[in-house]
Amino acid sequence: MEQTVTVKDAEIFVEDVGQGVPLLMLHGSPDTSAMWQPLIERLKDKVRCIAIDLPGFGRSTLPDSFSLSVDNMADFVNALLDKLGVQEPIRLLSADFGSHYAQAFLVKYPQRVRGVVVSNSTFHHDYQWHSFAKLYRLPVLGELLMALPQSMLAKSLKQYAPALPDSYIEESYPVGFGSTKVRKTILRMYRERNPQKDFAGWDEKSKALMQQKPSMVLWGDRDPFADSAFADKFGAQQVVHFKDYSHWLPLEAPDAYAEKLIPWLASA
Repeated sequence: MEQTVTVKDAEIFVEDVGQGVPLLMLHGSPDTSAMWQPLIERLKDKVRCIAIDLPGFGRSTLPDSFSLSVDNMADFVNALLDKLGVQEPIRLLSADFGSHYAQAFLVKYPQRVRGVVVSNSTFHHDYQWHSFAKLYRLPVLGELLMALPQSMLAKSLKQYAPALPDSYIEESYPVGFGSTKVRKTILRMYRERNPQKDFAGWDEKSKALMQQKPSMVLWGDRDPFADSAFADKFGAQQVVHFKDYSHWLPLEAPDAYAEKLIPWLASA
């Protein structure tokens, strides 16, 4: 069920549960594959759930040589599937930074994608960094902000996402903001990435493919990091807004999330 594989010189933690058409689950920042556990419990009897820790997060490594370019993210997912022996077209489920990997893979390797679900992310050249991201990009100040004590971070997260379980905030801190490795990864991602430059051209190709393939966006409208208007810009065939929830929708409302996802999986 769990293994570590080497992909493009990164050691990647993989949880592989269930049988059927593979559903690759890609988390965001500062999370790990653990953010998908409530969904995996609801899906494992229906599909093959493959949840990984992205490079530099959780139990996975991020070598200095690993490029965070959109192009390399696509190649990473492709190489990961080859390493796992997955040859059939997969479904993609992603959130936050994980969607950068997912959408890039969709664009570069569309033949390997059967369907796509996106939650609370952007892959658009007109996206502007949120206020925290702008601070993370600043030398010294970014490091200081990353070093917030657990109590302050928990208070901030509950302010932005009141329905986020307290247990998840507590359990995820040591492998999230409490980890020096993860802090370094997050700062790299914000400082080396530029939405206006990185996503230009890719976003239009992504949108066209989302219109062609089975696709759905599940969006928490109270997200402070990405306006709900971006939910409709992916070009998905179906868009579902959750007005009472925020950035971590699969964790905040797993039952409601699964209620929308399971029928889609049965038809996609």
